[in-house]
Amino acid sequence: MTTTGNPKLARERLEERLNAIGWLRGSGPNPFDYNQWYDRTVEVVEALFGADSAEAAGLREAAGVRGRLPGVRGQAEDMTLNIHGPWGIRARLDRAERALQDIRASL
Repeated sequence: MTTTGNPKLARERLEERLNAIGWLRGSGPNPFDYNQWYDRTVEVVEALFGADSAEAAGLREAAGVRGRLPGVRGQAEDMTLNIHGPWGIRARLDRAERALQDIRASL
């Protein structure tokens, strides 16, 4: 794992992103809100650890948008995400939560 210059700040930022997951789950979750949360979370992790870090790669692998999936409307990255299923928003949130908890635990 990559180290960050300020572990306390990193923990705070990761906690903010983790705390937002509960709100997302309670909101439906809404694909628009998920996309905003995911984009901001990637920004935070990249700012803390670097765009090419293992932490950023792990988050992208766990919860990133992979283009058009079977049964999903839209094209490429411009699509409506399913709620259920292995790549639905709920599963992505579960994997993202574990990835962020692992990153936080490594600090």
